[in-house]
Amino acid sequence: AALVSATGAQAQEAPRSIVPIREVDIRPIGTPRYVIEVVVNGAPMVVGLDTGSTGLRLLPRAAARARVAPGGEAETYSYGSGVELDGRRVEADVAIGGARGRVTIQAIDRVTCVARQPDCPAARVSPDAYGLMGSGQPGRGFPAIIGIRLMSGRVDNPFRALGVRRWIVHLPQRGGEAGALVLNPDARDLAGFVPLQPGAANPRGTVAGCVSLAVPGAERLCGPTLLDTGAPGLTVLDASAPPRWQEGSRARIDFAPMRGGPPPALGFVTGDKAHGAHATFKPGGSDRVTIHAGTLPFYAYDVLFDADNNTIAVRPNREAGPAVVPLNQ
Repeated sequence: AALVSATGAQAQEAPRSIVPIREVDIRPIGTPRYVIEVVVNGAPMVVGLDTGSTGLRLLPRAAARARVAPGGEAETYSYGSGVELDGRRVEADVAIGGARGRVTIQAIDRVTCVARQPDCPAARVSPDAYGLMGSGQPGRGFPAIIGIRLMSGRVDNPFRALGVRRWIVHLPQRGGEAGALVLNPDARDLAGFVPLQPGAANPRGTVAGCVSLAVPGAERLCGPTLLDTGAPGLTVLDASAPPRWQEGSRARIDFAPMRGGPPPALGFVTGDKAHGAHATFKPGGSDRVTIHAGTLPFYAYDVLFDADNNTIAVRPNREAGPAVVPLNQ
């Protein structure tokens, strides 16, 4: 079957394929990042994998290596870290696993900080030493980033244009062997996944979730929850006074299933930075609680993104360790 890409072109459905996901530890701060290989105009490159953003975006050195065409309409994109990318929207030939096609990407000309966050990671290093997802560490990070969130943008998630309808993110455990990005999974790949309720009327790639300490009667904070491989750490935005969690406490995240059955949940230890369980509570910009769950859910669950139905589903990760474990399964 043909798919309609973000540019209106017809894209044939890509074959099932598996792309290795590799962990990279950003030193000296010890932040885990995850990468895949993407080929742009015939040039293979290591690309940061980000389920919390959209679009394939190349720093100038990567765009030059891929011989990206000059010109194009202006494009500006920013991240929660405050990093802002100024550049151009251009077309390029892109291959990811068995998926290949013509895709709109961003060729970055300049990396800055948004006005409200002038001390963002990009402000800490020179342009030549800056790498995407490098946490502001000189010489760290990657020449490109691929955002595969279930939402649209002017530089869109490239999977649609490549004929990819669904994808599974199986993140490696900390320090473990490579994980896997499964493109257009087959019926065996899809077995056991539980679809989750979207996070709001306009879900923007979130699911309905709650966080709480794992003790009877603990306060539950519930709202749209973002599963984000690009941002380790648990951040809760709440208009009320933020709760104080003592580090080393057992806590949990619960998800609302789309159908009946026990709600998928995961248990973790607060303050466990290695697994993205360092919890931060901030005043929110609205009355609604918003949860940025970061990488934490991926250590307990494989995550299925379904672009056809605009849904997210989870299945216990069989490699989950004792620090982050699926519950109620």
